[in-house]
Amino acid sequence: MVKKVFLCGIAGTGMSALAGLFKQQGYEVYGSDNRFYPPVDRMLADLNVTLFQGFSAQNIPSNVDFCVIGNVISRGNPEAEHILDHGLEYYSMAEALQRFFIKGKRSIVVAGSHGKTTTATFVAHLLTVAGLRPGFFIGGKPVNFAASHQLAAGDFFVSEGDEYESAFFDRSAKFFKYRPDLLLITALEHDHIDFYRTAESYLQSFKNLVNQVPGRGRIIVNGDYEMARQAVSSSFTPVIFYGRAGADYEINDVRPQRGGYDFGLASGGRRHNFHSPLPGPYNVWNLTAGIILAHELGIPQATLAKALATFAGVERRLSLLGRLQNTVFIEDFAHHPTAVAQVLGGLRDAYPGRRIVVLFEPRSWSLRRNFFQGRLADGLALADEIVIKEIYEKEKIPAAERLDIDVLRSELEAKGKKVHVFADYEEIKRFVSDLDFSLKQVVILLSNGDVGDFTAWVKGLDGIAEK
Repeated sequence: MVKKVFLCGIAGTGMSALAGLFKQQGYEVYGSDNRFYPPVDRMLADLNVTLFQGFSAQNIPSNVDFCVIGNVISRGNPEAEHILDHGLEYYSMAEALQRFFIKGKRSIVVAGSHGKTTTATFVAHLLTVAGLRPGFFIGGKPVNFAASHQLAAGDFFVSEGDEYESAFFDRSAKFFKYRPDLLLITALEHDHIDFYRTAESYLQSFKNLVNQVPGRGRIIVNGDYEMARQAVSSSFTPVIFYGRAGADYEINDVRPQRGGYDFGLASGGRRHNFHSPLPGPYNVWNLTAGIILAHELGIPQATLAKALATFAGVERRLSLLGRLQNTVFIEDFAHHPTAVAQVLGGLRDAYPGRRIVVLFEPRSWSLRRNFFQGRLADGLALADEIVIKEIYEKEKIPAAERLDIDVLRSELEAKGKKVHVFADYEEIKRFVSDLDFSLKQVVILLSNGDVGDFTAWVKGLDGIAEK
């Protein structure tokens, strides 16, 4: 008999991917959420998932085998209360992923503040090119794959390790459920300040994750980040550092080349040359973590070279939206001041001599607050002209905690930058429409939220070309 699963809060990136895994495994999948935005709405429809808009106890089939409750769901939600009142079997998303898909496989977890989506995607691509048929679960849309999820046909399962809380009934980080045999830690600095109020609590979460890795495993760490080094300072499991001078794998001679970067990697007295096909020098570090993993798993150099040459990255990571005359349109997910600075710096390398116009929406929980107030201007100032969208749902944030857009604007203007503040994407569309597209310039949208039809509008501009 086909088993039935109900996903409460199905429209999120992770929950919709989990729905896809259950469908691949032959389950009958039901789910609910308040709203369904592109592309998740189309993906779930293509999967033939039975969907309910809005939450109601009546949405849950009477003969459901078990339920998965997403971390956006709180006590008082009618479906959650029905599940609890009737003693139905339930799991958090992370628990379900481990129990039904990771268990019995060699678990590769990629964790960190920045770069984990690209790194996890490259690892999945690398193992696929090597013929190892991995499963994977990634928090972005990989360009090399049809979806962000895949059942494991081989021995490995690759997970993007999210440090955010699991559910209202389990406040621990999701990545603790994935029980890594091999752990990759990318750039690490204090983030998710709604969940980790102090840098110490954030660091401790990663220390606890490190202590889950068995002694026979390996931990591959970006040693250029002090917090990452601290996270593994007492590790029982062997640690391999990558980064600049002094690391086990030293990255050197990084040079923009052919739309990406050439770089050297020195280890054990030997040096190898590689090419990252991705824009942004930080992607050299992301791919290096995967290169080291390839060496640890004994993947041949020729296979590694093929994986690097064919890797296309992740959507919304310096993704090209189109070209209109001399104007290039780009989109990125940048969710943190460090990411903003890295992305804009990468654009300078990728498009030398061009004017950069950034359309910036402070959308993440952390960016909408003043925790990073003093750091944002330095990153945004790498652009020539800055458009700032008003804060999403700012009325829900106490004024004393809210990012001060006026202060940010003044800081940027003091650096000689031209700054505009707009209430919504309709105003931003009008601004973009008035640009002189004959100028050699890059227009980049930075937002990790739902941008409505803005990207579709850009792609539909009269005369725009995809490449």
